[in-house]
Amino acid sequence: MSFAHDNVVPVQTERRTVLVVDDEQLQREQLVDCLSDLDVGIFQAGNGEEALKIIEAHMPALVIMDIRMPVMDGVSTVDRLSDLKSKTKIILMTGDPTSLRSAYDRRPDVFTIIEKPIPLRVLRRFVIEALGLDG
Repeated sequence: MSFAHDNVVPVQTERRTVLVVDDEQLQREQLVDCLSDLDVGIFQAGNGEEALKIIEAHMPALVIMDIRMPVMDGVSTVDRLSDLKSKTKIILMTGDPTSLRSAYDRRPDVFTIIEKPIPLRVLRRFVIEALGLDG
């Protein structure tokens, strides 16, 4: 099941929701399409500030987030999540090797940090593992 276009998630599926955060709409849509056949609800956000609002309202089990974004970047968003004591698992992505190293240095507690472009089947495998889904 997918909730990519609305922000209403039935209570029974809240523990199996994914939030995709990327400032590039095409990238978000590709990730949503890649995950759409999994038994998860999917939210989308264009930056960290939007992501925090969705996280506070719905507490998704997993956030897949770009590091470099306007308004609030991925690492700053993860810092704020740490302040909230959130148990949400995080997958950070970046196409910038400098950001990749910085993220590893600052956020060793995230589920994984991956370099873009990532093959969608690899990302899908990370999602299945992070959520404990049968894949």
